[in-house]
Amino acid sequence: MARPSKIEEGVGSRLAIVREPLTRKDFAAAVGVPASTLGSYERGETWPDWAFLEILRAKRGVNLNWLFTGEGEAFGDALGSLPASEADVVRLPKFEAHASAGNGLIAVHQMPVGEVAFAREFLRSLGAKPEYCYILEARGDSMWPTIPDGALLIADASKTQVDDGRIYHFNVMDKVLVKRARWSMDGKLYLTSDNQAAGYPPEVFAADRVHELNVGGRIMFTGHAPLPVR
Repeated sequence: MARPSKIEEGVGSRLAIVREPLTRKDFAAAVGVPASTLGSYERGETWPDWAFLEILRAKRGVNLNWLFTGEGEAFGDALGSLPASEADVVRLPKFEAHASAGNGLIAVHQMPVGEVAFAREFLRSLGAKPEYCYILEARGDSMWPTIPDGALLIADASKTQVDDGRIYHFNVMDKVLVKRARWSMDGKLYLTSDNQAAGYPPEVFAADRVHELNVGGRIMFTGHAPLPVR
């Protein structure tokens, strides 16, 4: 079996620099993650999650722009304080996913509740277009365990073509949904939940319901705190 490609070896190697001179076990204990999780990050097998990155930024003074791109200083100005230059950073508007929305991306009365700065190179590495990205805060457990309650999601508004199996932000009349898209053989679109044990029924869209549905964007990244045991 072919070995899966790593997400980004550079990020992993720079994480190893951040934890020096501590051992992986000691550093993991200091930042509150399992040593196996830290090892996965350092080997480039998985992306560091949102809570871990915030700890590095706020508690360790790590420049996240350096962590993602290798540019600038490892410590000092953290992401959000304009590392390197304004051109390296894009500030993404943050919306509440449970807020009412109409047929547009976000209803005109729904203003951003804040903004979060990200390195452009990080967003590009996800396959996203930085200028089209925005952030949602997910609510509910319908997408557990893929997206737990309270997770911060990066969505790309340029990706509105609905591909089978991918997760999108949908506006359905007065509802905002984050669901996985599934196409049936007869051309119907099913908005499905990953939490099958909870019994959430899919929402089905045939030709007669297309006018009710608007695609906000594809979910490109999920950041969340460590998941509780269930």
